[in-house]
Amino acid sequence: MYQQPASSTTAVIDLGAGWRQQPSERDHPGARTLLRPVAAAVAAALVFALGGAVPARRLQEVATVALTAQGDFQVLEDLLLVRGGDRLAGYNLTDGSQRWDLPLPGTAGGPIMPVEAAPGMILTAMEDAATGRRTTYAVDVAAGVVRWQDELPMMALGDVAIAVWSPGEDRTDTRITVRDVRTGQQRWTVRGVLPALDYPAVIRGRDTMPIWTLQTGGELTERDLRDGRVLRRLRLDLGAAVPVNLSISGDELIVETVLAGVKTTARFATADLSPVALTAPYVFRTDCGAHWCTTSRPAAGGPVDETGAIVDKETGEVRGRFAMGSIIVPTPLGLLVAGPEPRGDGLPVTALLDPATARPLADLTGWDLYSGSTVGVTVLLRGRTHRQVAWLTPGGLELTQLPVPPARCAFAPRAIACPAAANSVTVWRVTG
Repeated sequence: MYQQPASSTTAVIDLGAGWRQQPSERDHPGARTLLRPVAAAVAAALVFALGGAVPARRLQEVATVALTAQGDFQVLEDLLLVRGGDRLAGYNLTDGSQRWDLPLPGTAGGPIMPVEAAPGMILTAMEDAATGRRTTYAVDVAAGVVRWQDELPMMALGDVAIAVWSPGEDRTDTRITVRDVRTGQQRWTVRGVLPALDYPAVIRGRDTMPIWTLQTGGELTERDLRDGRVLRRLRLDLGAAVPVNLSISGDELIVETVLAGVKTTARFATADLSPVALTAPYVFRTDCGAHWCTTSRPAAGGPVDETGAIVDKETGEVRGRFAMGSIIVPTPLGLLVAGPEPRGDGLPVTALLDPATARPLADLTGWDLYSGSTVGVTVLLRGRTHRQVAWLTPGGLELTQLPVPPARCAFAPRAIACPAAANSVTVWRVTG
């Protein structure tokens, strides 16, 4: 449940070094000023539309495509991608015609992952049935060709593909290989380290995309994931202890070492590598535009915080609080607040918030955030069988009624693909 702080009080929390965002240049209008008229219009449209006053769009069935028993599918831009039977095929979402059919040996060894930094490309892993080995393929779905492949489990992050792997059970011999996501050309590699990837910072893709490594001698290194250049180095005095794990929790590095069978944990702030008290809560943050959406988890012996918060980047003020475990989802129309407890195919949604002020724009009680397969859209479901659908896209709000249950459906801005029958997937397009 989202709670707006009382107007008579101003809550300020200390988020530590690096948590304040620099104000905009004075000769440019602030983001808040620009967003307020848009937010007001969005609020009116949502209250009217999601309240049921606007008739649902009609769906027109476009095509039904065969799907093998172990096959899967995804939508990307104007294509339906169907994988199975040692092949990957692309079908036009407009009329269902096949554009291309590409040999891709093996069975699905991972999801079909769109590459945001290279529109029209995907990474996907296929597993050899005889050897169990997985090969990563980078496919240009516009042309229907494999641009490059690698026998490592690669994942796309920004404009690079990364594999973090170990040839054996020894985690201290972990290796990192980074390639250009478009060409497959190797950018850098390192071996014999414990790695920790700052996923939120990498996904934001700002000035740097940090990845940390720790060597057995205690050398802690921060690199830019894109090119491997060293940003910072610090030598930790580990004594005779052996490092066994390095991880990131919020804005902290967690270093675990073992000496004579006893495990010891140390915490360091990523902003300046200063030590953090072991009793301090673990704070996590998500970039929510003008705000940080934060949650915290208590450390052993530390204070317990049962709520999350929406925090102004510029001032550190708490603009709102939400139940622990809830998620805040930035969308083209504002910030969605979804509860932590799943309900069928989704999570219960409570409100849509103004992205500039974090004030409520619309009460969305009764709607659920779809937790299945979507690409580039945010989907809401309503009703006992979740057949009523609203999806929020950069082009606006669309409402429709699904002819089938939403399980495993994939949504494009104006199209839906669902496993409507045994061993097949059906595509519908929004009309009107």
